[in-house]
Amino acid sequence: MENSAFPLPDIRSATMSDADEVADILAEAFSHDPVMGWMYGNTHPQWGTFLELAKGVYLRHGFGHIAEDGAAALWMPARVDAKLPLMGELRLFLSAFQSGGLGALKRLQATEQVMQASHPEAPHFYLFAVGVREKMKGKGLGGRIIREGLRRADGAGAPAYLENSNPKNTPLYERLGFKAIAPLALPTGAPQLLGMMRPVGAPS
Repeated sequence: MENSAFPLPDIRSATMSDADEVADILAEAFSHDPVMGWMYGNTHPQWGTFLELAKGVYLRHGFGHIAEDGAAALWMPARVDAKLPLMGELRLFLSAFQSGGLGALKRLQATEQVMQASHPEAPHFYLFAVGVREKMKGKGLGGRIIREGLRRADGAGAPAYLENSNPKNTPLYERLGFKAIAPLALPTGAPQLLGMMRPVGAPS
């Protein structure tokens, strides 16, 4: 629930010129994410990773939303299959190697493969990432920014899908109409990565 005592920033569509800020918000929000920490072997903010994906994939072929210096979300619409260009993928892998060595690189590749193979077959909107800065948490901003994308999914008559990498976020996703499908089959020792689906028009 939003706290009306705190004025919240407006939410707008993110453009390519917002890529740096989107990456900064998401890197901060995911710095203590269980799956992200397992992949990279540390809790350092992975700004370069989110920048590559924002510029090379989601803001180029999909869409995003941003609340200035507060929250950001990146989506891929239904029936759009886009991947990083080769140079972007190489930079992503190099960043993982520099962050956590060969182990981080292997974990990143394994996670990518599992995520790609686990997407539902039916056309769907994919919420790749959503994050709220620490100073803005607890004010309802996360739910607000996700609903912007859900409206587009409902307008297109498509369900929405995400991978939940942090159990703390489960109640929020459930309030927005998402339901757990099944944990993804990450390598032994990995934290749980939970696939969640939201039907078209579910209350949010």
